[in-house]
Amino acid sequence: MVGKLKGDLMATIKEVYELLKKKQAAGEKIGMFGESLVEEYEKEDKDQTTKEVSVTFIKKKENQ
Repeated sequence: MVGKLKGDLMATIKEVYELLKKKQAAGEKIGMFGESLVEEYEKEDKDQTTKEVSVTFIKKKENQ
């Protein structure tokens, strides 16, 4: 674990990912949140040089 804050343990995302992968390999259920974290961490491992962003601009029409 990385450090302590007022008695609470803190971990990096990588450490949490590694723990979740160990639990998965052991056949334990890691839940929906754990699965999402694993998926996003593995997706981020790939070299991503661009990100897709969707933007909508709505111009307000004023009555004349």
